[in-house]
Amino acid sequence: MRTTALLILLVVLASTGEALRCNTLDGGTEECIPGIYNVCVHYKSEDEEYKSCGIQEECEDAEGATVLCCPEDLCN
Repeated sequence: MRTTALLILLVVLASTGEALRCNTLDGGTEECIPGIYNVCVHYKSEDEEYKSCGIQEECEDAEGATVLCCPEDLCN
């Protein structure tokens, strides 16, 4: 029982410790803040374009722009 609890704790710590990495418009990458940003975003409108970390809900609320949101490293 104790071994199972320890194993579960290790899995939780390992899975929450990694930050998502996203591309930036200048060709670089950025590390997203875990627990806040959960997708990589490529946003493009008539007067603005960016690539960065983002929140899934913001992707769904974008109007009048092309928005690509994806939950994997460097997918934008």
